[in-house]
Amino acid sequence: MKYTFLSLFLLITFSASAVVESKFGEDSVSCVTNISLYREYVKQKNYDDAITPWRQAYINCPKATKNIYIDGAKIYNYLIKKNKGDKELQKAYLDTLSTIYDNRIANFGKREYVLGLKGSDMIKYSFSDLDLAFGYLKESVDGLQNKSKATALFSYFKAATQKFKAKTFTKSEVLEVYAAVSDYLDYNLNKESKSQRFYVKASENVEKLFVPFATCEDLIAMFDAKYQETPDDMSLIKRIVKVLDKKDCTDASVYFNAATKLHDAEPSALSAYNMGNLSLRKNKSSQAIGFYKQAIEMTEDESEKANSYYGLSGAYFKSGSNSTARSYAYKAIELKPYWGKPYVLIGDIYAASANECGSNSFESAMLYSAAIDKFITAKSKDSSVSDFANKKIASYSKYLPSNEDAFFNGFKEGDAYTVGCWINESTKVRIK
Repeated sequence: MKYTFLSLFLLITFSASAVVESKFGEDSVSCVTNISLYREYVKQKNYDDAITPWRQAYINCPKATKNIYIDGAKIYNYLIKKNKGDKELQKAYLDTLSTIYDNRIANFGKREYVLGLKGSDMIKYSFSDLDLAFGYLKESVDGLQNKSKATALFSYFKAATQKFKAKTFTKSEVLEVYAAVSDYLDYNLNKESKSQRFYVKASENVEKLFVPFATCEDLIAMFDAKYQETPDDMSLIKRIVKVLDKKDCTDASVYFNAATKLHDAEPSALSAYNMGNLSLRKNKSSQAIGFYKQAIEMTEDESEKANSYYGLSGAYFKSGSNSTARSYAYKAIELKPYWGKPYVLIGDIYAASANECGSNSFESAMLYSAAIDKFITAKSKDSSVSDFANKKIASYSKYLPSNEDAFFNGFKEGDAYTVGCWINESTKVRIK
């Protein structure tokens, strides 16, 4: 029994010493000393003095800690920037930086993540191999997708635009990279985390680079071709809806088809609301009404309900049901009292009813005065619609009654007046 315990003790002791030796090399004291020394210099950003002890640690104990590789990347990025006037030396430092990343992968794994770092560092420098950097970033982003670092996503798209400038990439290929990068950025922008601010910055930079490619025509052509190839690919369908919606390219049939499939597969209040908007744009009022009602039933959020009530009001207005349209606009106002757009819509509904209400020209013209009341209320409640409301007031004021019409009907400017028909609201006599 003693022999057994002694053997076990020796086995554990030997195994532990083997782990220490494999991690810190043959001279563990020297290794620990060099790591401690260079790290103190790195904390002070004194990379010139850090380089010698760092190199000793890198060569003699490569498995000690991945900080050797993280700090090594900082040191060699510093050396590249420091030697701007010597391209050959910069290239040599970049080769070493590349090797540092390779050895990090060999000793600590996480290939796709590290390739993102490697490609991002390479793309900073004009003298790096663009195709090689792009390949690293593509492998990283394709593998990690939503888990990609913000810098890797930005660098991947930057590399794509640079390849386009170098005429080794087509515009369609740039758009494909953008669609993927935009999708992964949006995922992280909508996810609360400590790194969210980095995704915000990366998204801003990607959008700046995208400006020369940001035409609906190109995006639609690219997505339409892909949709024809794989019309049931849900990841593609989601990307089509997200990107075209983001770029306000929603009039295309490929967007409508993709949005319809997405709603059928994964119905939600948002998808129902979007389908209502799409149907309304295509003058399919009855379909829009159904989608908006579905959206209202699927959410408890008051703001979302208000949006759908507003959409529903617009759909009934287009179908000619003016009274019903007004009632839903007021439901939107109940939920969002300081929202001006429903008041503007009611004003338009009143103006559109001038021909059906009133037994003479004066009574019909007074509907425009009732409409103007709504435009005035809209801008008093919501300053964001002021310019729009003022244009409406100027436009509809042309149709107000003349002094002669008012006089022959027993009214003068400023008198109180009740608009009849289905409206039944008080206004005042305004003269054009």
